[in-house]
Amino acid sequence: MPASWWIAICHSNYMSFYRNILKQALSITWRYKYLWFFGLFATLISGGEYEVITRGLTGDTTQNLFPNLSRLAETGIFSRNGLANIGQLFRNDPFTAIISTLVSLIILALVIFLIWLIIVSQTALVNNSAEIISNKKELPSGVKRGVAAGVKYFWPILGLNIIIKAIICLAFLLISLPIIFWATKISPPAIAALYIILFLIFVPLTIVLSFVIKYAICYVVIKGSNFINAVKEGWQLFTKNWLISIEMAFILFFINFLVGLGIILAILILIVPFLFLSLIFYKAISFIGFWLMIIIGLVVLLAIIIGGGAALTTFQTVSWTGLFIELISRGGTSKIERIVEKWKK
Repeated sequence: MPASWWIAICHSNYMSFYRNILKQALSITWRYKYLWFFGLFATLISGGEYEVITRGLTGDTTQNLFPNLSRLAETGIFSRNGLANIGQLFRNDPFTAIISTLVSLIILALVIFLIWLIIVSQTALVNNSAEIISNKKELPSGVKRGVAAGVKYFWPILGLNIIIKAIICLAFLLISLPIIFWATKISPPAIAALYIILFLIFVPLTIVLSFVIKYAICYVVIKGSNFINAVKEGWQLFTKNWLISIEMAFILFFINFLVGLGIILAILILIVPFLFLSLIFYKAISFIGFWLMIIIGLVVLLAIIIGGGAALTTFQTVSWTGLFIELISRGGTSKIERIVEKWKK
């Protein structure tokens, strides 16, 4: 194939479909920085296709649906002995027992509030970015509208997130159980081969379902569909545009990698002057100056990580929302399909 043909592809409208969506997402992410607030909390519900790939490649098949709750259960506090000990504590030291109960209830309330805030933030990102894309102008009271949408669609969005988390956990459970049962009966190479086979069966299926849930969330928030219809419509949209969905996921994964690498490089570059100044203060026997530099450095480090993560989550959500709006309004053709059509001609 002539080199000029490939150059023509790069400069033609073959990539304009994705390029326009990504440019729009970048513009919205940069212009409407209040969305970063929602992106900060939406980051905590990371999952979908990226979680599947990461857990599969790292071999982390043991993570539960609610890891923090499972760790709490492992402490034995909900066992018969644990409850008996709590009852004994109330009899022997009621004040301490009451304080411990209050602290536990406060922690539980904070966890519930955090879950609420995460779901509301995810919904608000989809809702507000869809409004911005559709209206093509700045809308007032963005945070208030986003929270209102999050409250309105809280339960269906929570249900969709639970479904995808449960599917991911079930998939890796199905992958790991045969390996656990046969670990002492077959050789290590056979175990590795079995893992690869099961991985290739269940992981693609899980990724497909994660795309369906992603589109279902958009149907609930943007189109107002109910839970069941959103899942059906999400499945139909994915089956019509499965290749576009996969291509978009690969593009965003590559962007994630580049941004993550950029954040790491920025941290490494900024660490050097802070370490140098801390060393100077330490040598000058300035205890306050030394710790001041350490604290400032940690604040800058956290600001870069938190800000970068919030902005990246915002960009990803806006990108998927833009893709959803594009597909349901005008449709699209994947780059691979267009290349094949061009090749046939």
